[in-house]
Amino acid sequence: MHEAIQNIRQWGSAERHAEAGMKTGPDKNHSRSGDLSRQASAWLVQLEDAPEDDILRAEFMDWLATSPAHLAAWEETARVSDLIVLAGPSPQITSSLASGSARRTWFRNIRPASALASLATAACLAWIAVPYVALHFQSDAITGAGELRQVTLDDGSRVQLAPTTAIAFSNDAAGRRLKLLRGEAWFDVTHDEAHPFKVIAGDNTVTVLGTAFSVRKTDSGTDVAVQRGRVAVTASDGTRSDRVELVAGQSVSTDGTVVTRGTVRPDRVASWRDGITIVNDLPVGDVIDRIRPWYKGYIIARGPGLSNRHVSGIYDLRDPDLALKALARAHKVTVSHVSPWLRIVTVR
Repeated sequence: MHEAIQNIRQWGSAERHAEAGMKTGPDKNHSRSGDLSRQASAWLVQLEDAPEDDILRAEFMDWLATSPAHLAAWEETARVSDLIVLAGPSPQITSSLASGSARRTWFRNIRPASALASLATAACLAWIAVPYVALHFQSDAITGAGELRQVTLDDGSRVQLAPTTAIAFSNDAAGRRLKLLRGEAWFDVTHDEAHPFKVIAGDNTVTVLGTAFSVRKTDSGTDVAVQRGRVAVTASDGTRSDRVELVAGQSVSTDGTVVTRGTVRPDRVASWRDGITIVNDLPVGDVIDRIRPWYKGYIIARGPGLSNRHVSGIYDLRDPDLALKALARAHKVTVSHVSPWLRIVTVR
């Protein structure tokens, strides 16, 4: 494995030299293809070296979305079609990820011609699996893409998890505390004055005052909507905090200590439980964020309209491609079907 990585490192170095003196004439296209292959190989090395580097991942996705040629080079290098098959439950992959010795033996035995593709697959699996495995260790319940799950806690409270959601629950003398590690959940909490129920999502805390409500953890804060009863939401940025109380039909979005109030029909709270999302004057980027957990692959969104173009409507989450098609039909959105696992959404 070490030799294979060193070879790819050398190819990545050669790619930088090739850019400085690219060929012209009849072999130009061939040279360009080789350059992109070396770039893709260099990305594999970097992602393998830093599987938890979010900035690196974002830079990689930008590179991937720059040109169809980049996507083709990556797909060829990583053999993504094989990756999709291997990413499911497989004794071979489980063994290779779990055992360093087995992994080294596997790399020694593969044919030289398939070394790059095999290394690509392993690197991609590590990039995808490492954060996911870490989340598994932290959580008591977790869902995958497109999966809904209902959990009954030991206090009798019910929690319904949206796709790609993870939670951890504790119940002791200090009270009932549920950490929303990722994603979105709907709660129907059993009343117990002696043991307050709190939902912690990043720096925000939702204190239950007897209610049914939803909480969504976002990149910048938390969205809370109340279906029944009352909650108190405390938003904090580490130095100061603000507290607001919500009753049925009210919602709030937080970004640090910036709190934005809103209203919502109680029967539309957590509409994702019925496989739909109902949006009213939301940025296209936010709508795509709601569709993304239901898609069993990657959705890359780009373009100036992501934040400044607003939409309203009802979108079918159970069919992400249909939802994206509905966006594209009415809102100057282009959806490129790059492969069975990748969609690129461009918002003008």
